Amino acid sequence: MTPLPSPKASPKRPQQLGAYLIDKGWITPEALAVSLAEQNTTQERLGTILVRSGFLTRQRLVDAILEIAPDRIHGEELYDPKVPVELLESTGTLLVAETPGALYLGTLGSELAVRQALSPFFPDREFRFVPLQPDRLDNYLVKLRGLQTDDSNLSERILRSALLAGASDVHILPKPESYSLFFRVLGVLEHYQEGTLDEYLTLVARIKDLSRMDLAERRLPQDGGFQMEFSGRYVDLRVATIPGVDGENVVIRLLDPDNVRPSLDSLGITRIHEWRRGVSLPDGLCIIGGPTGSGKTSTLNATVREMDRLGRAIYTAEDPVEYRQAYVRQVNINPGVGLDFNRALRAFMRADPDIIMLGEVRDLETAKMAIRAAETGHLVLATLHTESIHGAYSRLRDIGLQEYELRYLLRAVLIQRLVRTLCSYCQGAGCNHCHGKGYGSRNPVSECAYFANEEEVSRMFAGEKWWPTIKEDAWELVRQGITDQRELIRTFGPEILQMRPVDLDPSLAHG
Repeated sequence: MTPLPSPKASPKRPQQLGAYLIDKGWITPEALAVSLAEQNTTQERLGTILVRSGFLTRQRLVDAILEIAPDRIHGEELYDPKVPVELLESTGTLLVAETPGALYLGTLGSELAVRQALSPFFPDREFRFVPLQPDRLDNYLVKLRGLQTDDSNLSERILRSALLAGASDVHILPKPESYSLFFRVLGVLEHYQEGTLDEYLTLVARIKDLSRMDLAERRLPQDGGFQMEFSGRYVDLRVATIPGVDGENVVIRLLDPDNVRPSLDSLGITRIHEWRRGVSLPDGLCIIGGPTGSGKTSTLNATVREMDRLGRAIYTAEDPVEYRQAYVRQVNINPGVGLDFNRALRAFMRADPDIIMLGEVRDLETAKMAIRAAETGHLVLATLHTESIHGAYSRLRDIGLQEYELRYLLRAVLIQRLVRTLCSYCQGAGCNHCHGKGYGSRNPVSECAYFANEEEVSRMFAGEKWWPTIKEDAWELVRQGITDQRELIRTFGPEILQMRPVDLDPSLAHG
């Protein structure tokens, strides 16, 4: 076993990188120590380990290298699916790294020619050239050409295009004479391409093979997953197949770690300080509610990221695990072998836990075990499918919990949904940046309450409310010009208009 070294004992470059990251507040000394221990075993680059472990984003690593050792940036590599491999090959170019304002690249050809060839793909970036060795370019191009020639070409191209488009899911839909491909972008499905049935069969077979599914089984649903490298980071892909009348429908969830905002503050949740008060306590029950696709998992993962993953034993039961986090004991629920939430929770209780995260409370037995865990000095985080704080209480009551079981244990409840936000370039009018949609990102709308004592919990049980509701929060985003009325109708239905503030600017009200 490799002992945890002191950061001072590390080689020169990792010491400088680690010290800089600690000074910026991007990692902790403990995270650096365990990463250096891993580096001593694997001989990998420190930045690679920090990104893979979830201690650091890829973008922050690039920023750090540019700040403390810009001459070392040439050691990075970037693959951008929108740039044809043939173009990189003909110009002798290697893409190194990208920041919001600049593209770093190396070339063995003419810098002027490279600028002219690549400017259409990076119109808003300053080109900065770095030294390039011929053998590095050869290895880079061999890797990219491999994507063009092997059996994974079709699936690689589609998945990388989906990641580039910021898609959260890929849907493959077979039809009698062809198949359709859809990307879910900002919560809305968009048609991407049509293909032949021969192409469909090749694509599905490749994805099922990568996901370790039974290739011969086409009559029953299957679940699986795999990882792929994308621009210097690993992306998890969760795959589900569902048999249909024209063949297997395939849905691929893209779990890009760079899309997981690392801090609760960056999520944009109103009154997030109330949630933080609840999860900062040593014991009790904290609940996140919302429909499927409302960002509950992202908020839970951001919550765990802010916790002391090295000094506290954190266990999670998820169906399935979406974002992997180093030093968190994550368990995939597998009903097929009898591993459900209740059984996982019972196992956690025998494994010296400090914090337990449950992907969902679905039945009374699991709810009772969660209450028992909270009663015995553990902090329990759980999700529910509910649309309000009072609805969370009603849901737990419907499951079978009694008021007295919750009164002394409930610490905080956060309810959230996601709404699309107006494109920052055109403010909803539609432009090239938002592909004419008018929307550029998504933001949570929420309601959150922290319960300081059992009296406040009892007041909530009685129907009192002293927090802004999720719909009031949504209208506030309209007032601020962050989203518009059309998006609120899409998200909540036309009844949301009945709650429109009377003092809302008419120009915003009819967006």
